[in-house]
Amino acid sequence: MTEYQSRPPIPVRILAILLFLFSLFAFFGSLFMWGEGFLLQFPEGADYCFPVTDILVNAPASMIAAIGLWGMRRYGYVASQFVAGFYIYASVEIFVEVVQTGPPYAIEIIVPQVVAVAVAVILVVYLWRIQGMFGGKR
Repeated sequence: MTEYQSRPPIPVRILAILLFLFSLFAFFGSLFMWGEGFLLQFPEGADYCFPVTDILVNAPASMIAAIGLWGMRRYGYVASQFVAGFYIYASVEIFVEVVQTGPPYAIEIIVPQVVAVAVAVILVVYLWRIQGMFGGKR
């Protein structure tokens, strides 16, 4: 592995930090159901699809991708591609739900999803170009 490959480029470090933060937000935000109550106390009428999916899929996958990207490992690249697909899928589902409920559109729902889609596009496009820099498991 060359010197350049052993230390992540600044854009990769930024993406790793974003994925790490997304992982924490997905876990802790979903644990407290984004202000609706604690997940294990089952607030009445609450939808559990998104919080449970965030805790079981999004948080761990984002964390694995963040750690792998920071270490310039191949599994970080692969996990980041999975995470990008997950972000886009989940965001589209949320966008459809928001459009179906109609205005007023909650900014706290729209903005995080737009950011997630933007990060997903960057993960795919930028990392595709530099995928050869990612080493093995080590």
